[in-house]
Amino acid sequence: MPEFTHHDLRLLNPSFNSPLVDTLEELSYLRRLAMGGTTPAPIFFQLKEIFHILESLGSARIEGNHTTLSDYVEHKIRADGDGEIDQLKEIANIEAAMDYVEETVKPGELLTEHFIRELHALTVKDLDREGDRNPGAYRTTQVLIAQSKHLPPEAFNVGQYMQELVRFVNQEDPRKYDLMKVALAHHRFGWIHPFSNGNGRVVRLLTYALMIKYGFNVQAGGRLLNPTAVFCNDRDKYYEMLGVADTGTDDGLERWCAYVLTGVLVELKKVDQLTDFSYLLPKILVPAIHYSVERKLITSLEEQVLMLALRAPGGAVKSGDLAEAMPDLSVSQRTRRIAKLVEARMLVPTGPKSRIYTAGFANSYLVRGIMRLLTDEGFISNKLIG
Repeated sequence: MPEFTHHDLRLLNPSFNSPLVDTLEELSYLRRLAMGGTTPAPIFFQLKEIFHILESLGSARIEGNHTTLSDYVEHKIRADGDGEIDQLKEIANIEAAMDYVEETVKPGELLTEHFIRELHALTVKDLDREGDRNPGAYRTTQVLIAQSKHLPPEAFNVGQYMQELVRFVNQEDPRKYDLMKVALAHHRFGWIHPFSNGNGRVVRLLTYALMIKYGFNVQAGGRLLNPTAVFCNDRDKYYEMLGVADTGTDDGLERWCAYVLTGVLVELKKVDQLTDFSYLLPKILVPAIHYSVERKLITSLEEQVLMLALRAPGGAVKSGDLAEAMPDLSVSQRTRRIAKLVEARMLVPTGPKSRIYTAGFANSYLVRGIMRLLTDEGFISNKLIG
């Protein structure tokens, strides 16, 4: 029978020879490191859209959502929200909540209970199977966690435990503890289980928010973050390590922190490659365009236009410069062809009525090729594919 045992929420002081110390030091170094990425901002932000998809899909699949990456990509390409099934809506909700995190959370600023409750409301919005009758409200009844020996605290104690958690993440400690606090807060939130449903999805969003709060830059020139990859690559291991942390011992919590933060470190090092345009262009973008041509998703003329846009300074090309890719077309024919590419979201204007364009791949047919190449290069787990 699951039992509740109170454990104090506290920082750990691992021994000097603990593997956790090395991981914390390396993560702190990466956080301080000025990225100076060479990937143009318009392309960086589209990559971030794609990683939001991966993060959202991964989080939903941990909870038993069976949507595959190809299913969700096709749904995004069609951009058809009518009659959207619950499982697709669940992933879209997490995407919307990630946008909210990035709009709301600023490095060094305080997080609030209101923010966490809003994450929950966004996550369960308009869902049937994975919804909640009281979006944004803490539970009022006892809950069980499947296959866990831990019984969450009684409902009347949830409020005080959540207040303690928020104080913990906001308290001013030496910065060397920041990443440890990310891992400890992730476990503590799951241990409290403050909502009737959606706790897993919310805690992974909270982890993303804490990484931003503690100084990981996700704006242009910054990083792509995909912390959920740590958990969705091996769901059984994730639950096993949560169980280890549930013991509440220093050893159990240290092992949990090492598991989470070693995984985050591996993912950070991997995705940092994508901010280097000399890697991204030949390894991902150009092969993705070739993939699309081979499968007759785009024409050879469209290929030339996209290649021109990708290789333009700053990743943006003027409409007049696209004549080079369409030498046999008149000005009016070229204008119509550009309009069709914009409609197909393969060219994206840099602003309203702008005649400067970037290659569009986050929500067009090109995204299939991008996902294929990201998988081939090890950025996407096979667990998300099918």
